[in-house]
Amino acid sequence: MKSYLLVLSIVLFAASCSNSPKNKIEGTDSQAIADGSGEQLVVDTQASSIHWVGTKPGGSHHGTIGIKEGSLAINGTDVASGSFIIDMNAIVDEDLTDQKMNEMLVTHLKSADFFDVEKYPTSSFAITKVEAVTGNDSITHRISGNLKMKDVEKNITFDAKITKEGDAYKAVTIPFTIDRTQWNVQYGSKSIFADLKDKFIDDNIELQITIIAKAAK
Repeated sequence: MKSYLLVLSIVLFAASCSNSPKNKIEGTDSQAIADGSGEQLVVDTQASSIHWVGTKPGGSHHGTIGIKEGSLAINGTDVASGSFIIDMNAIVDEDLTDQKMNEMLVTHLKSADFFDVEKYPTSSFAITKVEAVTGNDSITHRISGNLKMKDVEKNITFDAKITKEGDAYKAVTIPFTIDRTQWNVQYGSKSIFADLKDKFIDDNIELQITIIAKAAK
């Protein structure tokens, strides 16, 4: 049972077992946080989430991580500044139908082996820079920000589409991949199991962030 749990845990947070992960980005040194002003929006935590995907030869797993709180400053459709807090206690697996295995796996992911949620109950993201990017008859935003997980804070950059739907703004990132070991999530790293012929272990996590925000009341 323990070995099965180990394999599932590793696979769950492996974004891709190929040599070409989707939109792979590297974390760099943290930067100064953007201080732009604008219309103040509050993140709708029930509608917002981070979606993750993990794959292995012959199968895949997916789930979400919840957003605890957050805010954005908007000028028109341009993001001036913003940040949000990630609730590491809200890690969810959506594909394992066996409740016992699902619960055991999520518990393991919350343990010190992975994200050490007892010590680090939250992660965070704070915007450092936003650029408008035009291409393929659409406008996206290239967003840079400091992602802090556990005791590591690194700057990452990804593209997102921002739209206004009624009284709410919706920001959806293009799926992107990070290397979890850059944030000291080392358990099951491929560097430890490099000699295995069946390379089911990968350090990459594929993420897609959806943020829904409305004007503060």
